[in-house]
Amino acid sequence: MKNLVLVMLMCAWGVIAPVSAAETPDVIYWDSAAGKMLLTRIPADADYWQLSPHFAVQATQSFCAVASAVTVLNALPITKPVDQAYAPYAYFTQSNFFTPEVARVISPQTVLAMGMTRAQMVQALGAQGVRAKSLAGDGMDVAGLRKLLKQALGDDGQFVLANYLRGELGQVGGGHWLALAAYDAQTDRVLILDVAKYKYLPVWVGLPTLLAALASVDSTNGQSRGLVVVSK
Repeated sequence: MKNLVLVMLMCAWGVIAPVSAAETPDVIYWDSAAGKMLLTRIPADADYWQLSPHFAVQATQSFCAVASAVTVLNALPITKPVDQAYAPYAYFTQSNFFTPEVARVISPQTVLAMGMTRAQMVQALGAQGVRAKSLAGDGMDVAGLRKLLKQALGDDGQFVLANYLRGELGQVGGGHWLALAAYDAQTDRVLILDVAKYKYLPVWVGLPTLLAALASVDSTNGQSRGLVVVSK
């Protein structure tokens, strides 16, 4: 049954990445033979199963942080706001994410122009009433990252947002936000749900490569990128 769900999701999301991206031993895309094999091994308690129904596509090319945050917020068991587009049904969208409290932290116009830093993400999520812990990429090692992901990507009420540099994965573009969905112990890889679905499919990345991408410097504030762990 799980494999059938995976096949249906692959059909819904497409099987060919819009951007040609070379697969390397440390970067395996969703639609490759190796990627499909990894998908069949996603644990039953992985965050993937909670996140995938709410996996958003970013509304603009600079809204990756907002789309990733909305994906996680909708997966959390919290009270959700009503967007008039979907009234009377409650659901986080990239429009109603910007409450007056969030707008005091960062405005939609600022995100459009500059994206969002780790500190701004933590403050914006806090304004939504959830817990958010920031972890600098240059303060972690592979062993520490592995330990964190093994715990946080299981069914423990936590979700992980990552801010990394695309170039470290051999991808086109600069800094990017996304949600981490599952850890594969056999290959020591993590599954990334890319909210720029028009550009790249989900991808499995080895932890050393992911760590290098997380440890890169965000030119907006001169600090390293990294992770934000979110919980109720």
